[in-house]
Amino acid sequence: MELATVKQRVFLWMGWLSIITGLISLVFLNLSLLWGLNVPIGSNISLWLCITLAFGIISTINKNSRSLGLWGLSLGIYLGFFLIVMFMLSWTINPFP
Repeated sequence: MELATVKQRVFLWMGWLSIITGLISLVFLNLSLLWGLNVPIGSNISLWLCITLAFGIISTINKNSRSLGLWGLSLGIYLGFFLIVMFMLSWTINPFP
């Protein structure tokens, strides 16, 4: 295999991994919210969020995997925005639990 095709596949796999990790983090967040589990959202979801954003940024470098990277980045940005909004809303309800 040529080095160019290997590099192309690596970028494509990183794009797909960014999408998969973004969807997994959204599933974990939804399950913890629906079932009322006392899962520390900041420690678990922030790791998935960082992985999603990292893979998305890396995969946007290549032209052929740019759409996958943008999907992963959009999932990561949505999840980060959701966490910030939920934290701000919960802070206004009960600032000192």
